[in-house]
Amino acid sequence: MRAPLRSAGADSAALPAPERLAAVATVLCAYPPRHRDALDGWLHARRAERLLRRDGEDRCEALLFRDDGGRACWCLYLLPDSDFLAWDDAIAALPACRGGEARSGAWARLRRRWLRRLRGRWQAQILRLQVLADDAGHCILLADRAEPSALGLAHAQRIAAAEGARLRAQADACCCLASRRAARDPAAASA
Repeated sequence: MRAPLRSAGADSAALPAPERLAAVATVLCAYPPRHRDALDGWLHARRAERLLRRDGEDRCEALLFRDDGGRACWCLYLLPDSDFLAWDDAIAALPACRGGEARSGAWARLRRRWLRRLRGRWQAQILRLQVLADDAGHCILLADRAEPSALGLAHAQRIAAAEGARLRAQADACCCLASRRAARDPAAASA
């Protein structure tokens, strides 16, 4: 997946740089059905906010991106497979979502309101973000499907279920993928 260049404008300061997002690497990406793929939301984003939810011991961090109309158009969630230092760097200059840190009561009300509007309509995918610099030095955000750890997959499934998003299937098993798995774990290949 490749996002075309976005023109650098005054609103680009309200977004993390593509290089910073790519440094995070593996994320859960959620996007509404009005977008054709997972990176389409990035092209419509004009500002970003950081979200933090704590429900007891559980903690969920996300970047919520909004379009010109203030509608949520893209959301990236931190996973156990993500680079935590790069995540902190990417969100450092971003404002907190309205109401600041979401605690269980306020977050639950906000989430229920979102779920009423979004339930069953948003898609989610585990992606590995990358950046490519073109000849002019512009950075282009790219994404490939990621193969998460078991913990990362379980965390992504919990987030998608809580947010009412449908987690799209990961990379199809093919001979290349099967060969790579067999090379990593010969015992599993013979079983």
